[in-house]
This record gives sequence, structure tokens and C-alpha cells, in this order.
Amino acid sequence: MKFMNRVKLRQLEVFVGIFQRKKIAAAAASLGMTQSAASIALRELEHSIGAALFDRTTRSMLPTKAALDLLPIAERMLRDARLAVGMFRSGSDPAARLGIAVTPTIAQTLLPGLLQEFLRHHPDVEVDILDVPPSRFVMTMVSGQADLGLGYVGAEEKDLRQHRLLSDQLCLVSRRVPGTPAGPSPTWKSIQNLPLVLIQPGYGIRALIDDTAREAGISLKISHEVSLLTTALAMARIGLAHTIAPSQIAGMGMFPDLDARRIGAPVVRRDMSAVFAVDRSPTPVALKFLSHCRETLKRAPLND
Repeated sequence: MKFMNRVKLRQLEVFVGIFQRKKIAAAAASLGMTQSAASIALRELEHSIGAALFDRTTRSMLPTKAALDLLPIAERMLRDARLAVGMFRSGSDPAARLGIAVTPTIAQTLLPGLLQEFLRHHPDVEVDILDVPPSRFVMTMVSGQADLGLGYVGAEEKDLRQHRLLSDQLCLVSRRVPGTPAGPSPTWKSIQNLPLVLIQPGYGIRALIDDTAREAGISLKISHEVSLLTTALAMARIGLAHTIAPSQIAGMGMFPDLDARRIGAPVVRRDMSAVFAVDRSPTPVALKFLSHCRETLKRAPLND
């Protein structure tokens, strides 16, 4: 309660704005404030919590560890405040709102189609999309910022209740060359000398790839590292390098010129799931969306 009494929502808005835009002036402009007013709000927030939130440089504001810890709390408080204001202004039913946390790759591939059909049958539902990096996905769900999440989550995540939607597997993804006959199915040993573009360590499926390569006794030839799997797929599409990705993502229509072949010895599976926080009861509209996802994706091949 003391934290709530000292901290104002406007200060949190300024903090989140600076975190996103890296500059006080840009954050102030987006909030309709003067730069000096934004600077004062940030200083007051830092004084209230007793920690510096940014390291100031001549070019940008670099978030500190305290800022990274505060960000999910601030985003949740601001989201709840907007929800409360919108609910009482419009008289809308809070049960008709759905917050979905999703990793960028799912946001750019599977989610749009799922949402389009769902909203066609449920036009009264207001949807908030929180597209977050994989490193913040679990925290976003556990902290209650979203009602439901969609992503690739390891079985070791005990804070999340998982409902498998797709059973997928890792594939070698390459540029498709028309008229070229399909070669033998690749193995982890056979791809070790191929130039690969992979997502950076600590992101998404990278840990799974590294663990599998280590268990196979090989060292992969990584020519490029990127933050988003869709970037890796786009680079593979023009033939810059090969990549490794789940087959369902590689087979999406936005990447029509790619060839995805299951990597064997061993076959590595990666389930895409809908998730809920274990200590929170799913909302009725979240359960409706889960049912919709299951029905829509059941036509996709499951590799059990």
C-alpha cells in the first residue's frame, strides 16, 4: 500500500514511455507533456522506489535492473487502470475483454487467422494483444497481465497450465529451388557444416537447438544471429543461409518459397500451447478462445 500511495499512474506512464522510446523527449511528446514535466515525473518515481531506473547517455536512456523488474508491474497497473476506466465509461461487461500474451513469431503467423475467425463469431469481445519477447512471456502470464497465452513453452514451466494445440518438430528450413529433387532427410550430424541463421541465445527455441546439437556431439556453423524467428525465415527464403524452425511456422503462407524437412537422429519436438497461470481461474471468454483454437488447429497435422 505504501508503494501505491507514493506512485502515481502518470509517473508509470512516463516510465513505460521512456522504456519503449529510449528518450525522454519522445516519451513526453507521446504523452502530450513537456520534456521537463516528464523528467520531473521520472525523478519522483525513482525517489519513490529508491532506485535509478535509467542510465543516462548522450544518445538514449538505458534501463537498469530496477527498470526491468518494474516494467511488468507498471504495464499491469496501467492496463488494469485503463480497463477500469473503460468499463465504467462504456458500461461494458469486463467478461467481454480478452488479454492474449503471445510471442512475436506466433503473433506474426498463427494469431491473425485465429483472431479473425474468433471475432467473426464473437464481435462483442474486445481483445488486447501483448506481443512480448520469449524471455518475458512466462512473467507476463504469471503476473496476470494477460488472460491467456500462446507460445512454445517448456514442460518445466510449473507456473503455467498448458493446453497443447500443435505438436510440432524442428526442421531444416531452406530456400526452395524449383526442379531440384528432394534429398535425403537431414540429420543433426549432416547439417553441422551448413551456414545457419538462428535466433539469439536466450530466445525461443535456441536453447533446444543448442542442447540437441550438444547431445549429438556436433558444433553448428552459425553465420548469423537474429532476435526474431520470422527474420531468420526471411533470410532463408532469399538463400542467405538455412535456418531451423518448427514445421508449422515454416509452412505458413507468408513464407511460400521455403522447404522444411524434419531433422532426424534425433527428431526434436516442440509443442505450441495455450497457457494459463496456475493460480488464476480462466475467464469464460478465455475458455471460448481456447476452444476456438483447438477446433481451428485440429486440421493441422499433429506429429504424435
